[in-house]
Amino acid sequence: MSVINKMLTDLERRQGNGEPAAVYVAPARGQGWWMLLLTLICGLALGILSWRSWLYWQQQQERSHLTAVVLPPVSLPSEQAPLPGSSVSELAPQTPLPPAEAQPAPGPSADASTQAVAQPARAVSPAPLAQAQTDEGADLDEMDEPQWQEREPSDAELQPDLHAELAVEAAPEPAPRRAPSLKIETVELSPAEFAVLSERKANAALVKGELSEAEAQFSALLRQTPDNEQARQQLAGLLYGQGRLAEASALLEEGIRRQPDQADFRLLRARLALAEEDKRGALAWLGGARPPLASNLDYYATWAGLSQELGQNAEAAELYVRLLRVQPDQGRWWLGLGIAEDGQGHGERARDAYRNAQLHGNLGEASQAWLGQRLAQLGP
Repeated sequence: MSVINKMLTDLERRQGNGEPAAVYVAPARGQGWWMLLLTLICGLALGILSWRSWLYWQQQQERSHLTAVVLPPVSLPSEQAPLPGSSVSELAPQTPLPPAEAQPAPGPSADASTQAVAQPARAVSPAPLAQAQTDEGADLDEMDEPQWQEREPSDAELQPDLHAELAVEAAPEPAPRRAPSLKIETVELSPAEFAVLSERKANAALVKGELSEAEAQFSALLRQTPDNEQARQQLAGLLYGQGRLAEASALLEEGIRRQPDQADFRLLRARLALAEEDKRGALAWLGGARPPLASNLDYYATWAGLSQELGQNAEAAELYVRLLRVQPDQGRWWLGLGIAEDGQGHGERARDAYRNAQLHGNLGEASQAWLGQRLAQLGP
């Protein structure tokens, strides 16, 4: 602003002095090449925009003509009448609706003039449309004209609710459900099957600790199969555990009568006698049979011990010798043999048996103490 003020001041000074005023001419700016380029770009953009607009207008025209060709006019049903107030000129260029969208026909009270006007509308030909297409010069591919067929709606379409009700009524009724019934059949088991079932139930009751149920099952099993050794032993053990010694003894004696050589029955009966402090009765039950030695070592060991206690040393020594032939490393049997020989006055045999008992061991502290004292008494 200071430069402009100086120029104005200088101008006034010169005018006051009568000097002619100098006219300032702004230097002309040179037009650069970029202005030409910008003008060309804008012109090109306007040309492209005009060309696209013209193409869009052509496409819209072609689509309108294509729609006119694809949907040819179809004559309306004879029952259909135009809307009131319409004329032939209004109906001619319109494309008729398909039969499914046709309006319902008027009743008998429709006027005759309206029906007369509708007749020329049904006779309209697609020729004017085809001629208009030729005049405009549209180059369209030949297309198959859809064939519209008139179809009368079915009863199910006209009255769907009534049709559904009739279908339900015509459907067959489901068969009535039979009430559930329980049928119980009695199955007779063979003796073998009954024995297996009762034994299984009895063992399960033993595992659960239900002693009364186990006793009932074993009793039923013995009534069905009296020679069942396992069931008799189990039942005798249950009775003995409950302190019912007389019942257990009677049960075992019945088993011995049925099977005299059954070693387990005799051994159990002898132990019941020992529980009643009847040693001679126990020895009598054991001496009544001679089962195989290898499978009945407890039987013969109990027998030999009872014989020794009752003073039958010769029999006891014989039994201990038989036991040592099967198991020579048992110290308690060597001790029993030594006592039996010592009781008969056989000092040398007794000393040898005592020394073998010390050698093999397997004795309690009291037995070892007594054995040391007795060897010291017998001498070297």
